[in-house]
Amino acid sequence: MVNAEKRRRTAAPLKPGSGKAPSSLPVAVDDGPPQRPAPTLTAQARYRFDLALSRGPMVVIGYLGVVMLIIIALASMVIWALQLKGVNGGGPIGSPFDAFWQALLRVVDSGTFAADATWPTRLLGLLITIAGIFLAGSLIGLIATAVDQQIQELRKGRSTVLEDNHTLVLGWSPRLATILAELVEANDNLKRAAVVVLAAVPKDEMEDELRVRVPDTRNTRVVCRTGDPASPADLAMVNVRGARSIVVLAGDDGDAGVVKAVLAVRSIDPLFSNAHVVAELDNPGHAATLRTLTEGRIVTIQADEIIAELTAQACHQAGLAAVFRELLDFDGDEIYFTPVPELDGATYRDALLAFEACSVLGWIRPDGVVELNPPAEATFGPGFEIITVAEDDDKVIFTGIVEPPAVAVDPGLAFTEEPQRVIMIGWSDLGPGVLRELDEFLAAGSSIDLVVDPALVVSDLDDLHPPLPETVNCALSVHRGGRGPEALMAMASSGYDQAIVLGYRHPVPVSEADARTMLTLLTLDKAFHGLEVRPRIVAEMLDRANVAVAQTTGVEDFIVSDELSSLMMAQLSERLELHKVFDELFDVEGAFISLHPAPLYAPGTEVTFAEIVTAASHRGQTAFGWRVADTAEVVVNPPKSQRVVLGASDQVLVLGAR
Repeated sequence: MVNAEKRRRTAAPLKPGSGKAPSSLPVAVDDGPPQRPAPTLTAQARYRFDLALSRGPMVVIGYLGVVMLIIIALASMVIWALQLKGVNGGGPIGSPFDAFWQALLRVVDSGTFAADATWPTRLLGLLITIAGIFLAGSLIGLIATAVDQQIQELRKGRSTVLEDNHTLVLGWSPRLATILAELVEANDNLKRAAVVVLAAVPKDEMEDELRVRVPDTRNTRVVCRTGDPASPADLAMVNVRGARSIVVLAGDDGDAGVVKAVLAVRSIDPLFSNAHVVAELDNPGHAATLRTLTEGRIVTIQADEIIAELTAQACHQAGLAAVFRELLDFDGDEIYFTPVPELDGATYRDALLAFEACSVLGWIRPDGVVELNPPAEATFGPGFEIITVAEDDDKVIFTGIVEPPAVAVDPGLAFTEEPQRVIMIGWSDLGPGVLRELDEFLAAGSSIDLVVDPALVVSDLDDLHPPLPETVNCALSVHRGGRGPEALMAMASSGYDQAIVLGYRHPVPVSEADARTMLTLLTLDKAFHGLEVRPRIVAEMLDRANVAVAQTTGVEDFIVSDELSSLMMAQLSERLELHKVFDELFDVEGAFISLHPAPLYAPGTEVTFAEIVTAASHRGQTAFGWRVADTAEVVVNPPKSQRVVLGASDQVLVLGAR
């Protein structure tokens, strides 16, 4: 409508002689918007009350307190000014302070006016008491509401964390429970330790899940806060400046969330000088870029690379999976860096026997270069730190350089591996890495048969995604799976040395992927039943909780995806320098851990471990344990003086060149 929001009036006709012709049309003049009538006192009071309620219950409690004081003051003035008699059965009140006290008693205690003796005093006392009942009831309700609101705010996990020198975990992931369990183990010797978790998950949900999966946190406090790990304000809430280490987990946002969280930490601590950061990334390019931009101050973990390496090594030799778990977790023996000036000028062969209770793996130079299994005649220089496997850092004790014992075996005995047939069932993003590592470890002339269910991959078998890698030592062929257990049993019983079962990570959920893996393991167990030489089976489980059930299927080693990467992240969060050792162990050109036949190092009679270490050094290797074939027991870091008899089927755990 044209004139819906404007008021118009008609101008008066022009006077004669004005020199202007009168207009026959009315002229509309705009008077502006309509004037709003002044609000009534009731409307103003209601508006003020609404504003007070929006500011929280504490403001309303203050208003009610003022109203109560006014009522008490007015009542006391009436009692004193009128000199009312019969207050508590007595005479008139002598002072205004006594009158105020009597009025206050009737507000807070409804039974006080029962002793009043005269009707005027009784009526006034009744009015004061009724007002007090309403005011006191309102106050109690508001106070209860304020307390409940405060509890709800605390449950939201938005309060400031006052912890200092804590481990800060940014993001939520299934790996968090394993990391937390390892950090609890690492903090066992500390009086006060704390782990703070900041994630975009409700605080009570985080606490409930962690309480179920890690029921005993011992002396480690676990503090959960809800927030955005990429928000500098939320990082300030969890005291990122006071953290001694920061672990960034890949959640639903993947690498994007990790990168944003790292940059948010950088906005608060540009040089990452307060805490070292361990970040989990999937894309190798993102990891390399992040390390370069932060000048190596951030250590990145690519879980798939680690799992692929360990899966291939576990398949290559029985017992290696247990060795890596021993080195990666905080329960048992771990890797330590220790300065030992007494070794200056000593050779690596001398250093191998200079520690009774720990095993030497190599050293780190002052320029940060790690040398694992250096040449036996290489010398320990000034500023070097010895790298050992020990039960604890206080067990790395220099016991003196000793004369190497005589070696009873021929160090020139050759060790060669025969070509092997491997069947690999399942496919995922992990598959290409496992195949590359297997091709590196297996002897020339080996073969790998890959069995893939076409219903569980998003590409055709002739053009798998991710694509198959190029192999050098192994002949690789792809077979169609998903045709029932009979077809798989017929194929598996055709003479394989090793079997690997990978979980289909996509498009099925974790629970279904592990269920399919267990069904495949049952099929293989039946196919291998009755064979004179049973092939070794290595299986990948996506959920650690399913391992206990799957152990009944005859699997020698399990590779738990979340567990391995979580253990490494927990280790690096406590000792960042370990990434140099892990980089060397997982580098194609670096040293690697393997199990070799015991007759290469021991004659089959009782010997000390020092003799085994000396025999390995003559072969250019570093020995730090053994494996007993009959019991499948793996012994890591035995004392040098321990005596043992190793048979022809037993193995020695060594660190050597690839």
